[in-house]
Amino acid sequence: MILSRAAEVALAALPHLPHPDPRTKGRGVREVAREAGLPAPFLAQVLKRLARAGLLRSKRGRTGGFLLGRPASEITVADVVLALDGRDELEAAFPPLHGPAGALLGPVRDRALALMRGTTLADLGSRVRSPAPASSSSCST
Repeated sequence: MILSRAAEVALAALPHLPHPDPRTKGRGVREVAREAGLPAPFLAQVLKRLARAGLLRSKRGRTGGFLLGRPASEITVADVVLALDGRDELEAAFPPLHGPAGALLGPVRDRALALMRGTTLADLGSRVRSPAPASSSSCST
């Protein structure tokens, strides 16, 4: 199971966008790209696709830019993946494997799908603002 590059870029960028509020200024593509360490031209394409799908709003003018189309707590990782990968169901984007590989990796796939459905942009945003501490364990060979 592999996310598309567009989905990876979106999931890195969306936690940097403001919540929907008529008084809120949108965030420009270059600003978000710089903060998230992403290429601005590709990010612009991804954000436009998400705006067309209704997950984002775009504003023109001095206060223009992008902002979330609804609260971050209501947008799941699955919503983003489906909007960008053009599928109606998450299972279609990540079909099950068959045979011995399916028996081994089926539970991993099922857990990944459940995580995508249950993780919101608010959850991702909290990870962006307070990253997990670095592990102090060391590897030895």
